[in-house]
Amino acid sequence: MDLTFELGDSQQPKGHAIIYFRVNTEPDKVYATYAITLPIKADLGKYVPPFLASHLGNMPLANFSAFAMPPLPEAVEGYDRLERLCRMRDDDLIYADSMFSFDLPRMMEAVTEAVQAYSELCERRFGEAIATAPELEAQPQPAPTPSDTEEDRSYSVNEVLFSLMSEKDKLAELARLLGRMRFAVEGFDAPTVNEVSEEISVLARHLPENFLVPNLLAVAKDSSQRGSTLAQLYLDRCFRLSDGDFSTAQTLDDQIRTLEEGA
Repeated sequence: MDLTFELGDSQQPKGHAIIYFRVNTEPDKVYATYAITLPIKADLGKYVPPFLASHLGNMPLANFSAFAMPPLPEAVEGYDRLERLCRMRDDDLIYADSMFSFDLPRMMEAVTEAVQAYSELCERRFGEAIATAPELEAQPQPAPTPSDTEEDRSYSVNEVLFSLMSEKDKLAELARLLGRMRFAVEGFDAPTVNEVSEEISVLARHLPENFLVPNLLAVAKDSSQRGSTLAQLYLDRCFRLSDGDFSTAQTLDDQIRTLEEGA
């Protein structure tokens, strides 16, 4: 498959890219996935039980070095948003293919082909760079800065994943994170509380301000029954607003106000 680099350089791929597709019958839509090439190849066969391995199709378990998430490209808000994300995150932006219609098997096959083509470009680039610059191995590496930590990279990936989700999927993720947060709060697990708090804060940036996710996060950290009740009310309010049920959302607002004022 021929890949068109719209941001970045095919001779110097970064190893991480947003790859997008278009569908002829849906000219206003863009379908995208996020491709990552791993600096270390892995043998996934060591981690997958034999009875599951046969169900993974043609996935290269013994030489796993690149993947796309989501494995099937998702519809995103538009090309301009993808371009802004790539510039902010310093990702490659790649146009892969155009199809007549959204054919599920063909889309999955196209993603596999695009990831393989991108992985080959990366392997060629980084392999040649290492082969021609062995002295790099002896050079001391600078201490990682806060922006280089695993934690920050994780949140950067979350930014992309959340931006590609529909509003309903974001709320489902918010509900999942809230459950995890409450479990950690009630168990006095401070590290997990901080971790989940960061994830919810990232997710909040991808939801409307009137959903009041920061308020939800604040009450979710309260280990009392009142905190639990308020968190559930705030969450229910988000779902109601998403459904356009403003009357019920107003009723929930009144219940929240009553609880907060009675503290």
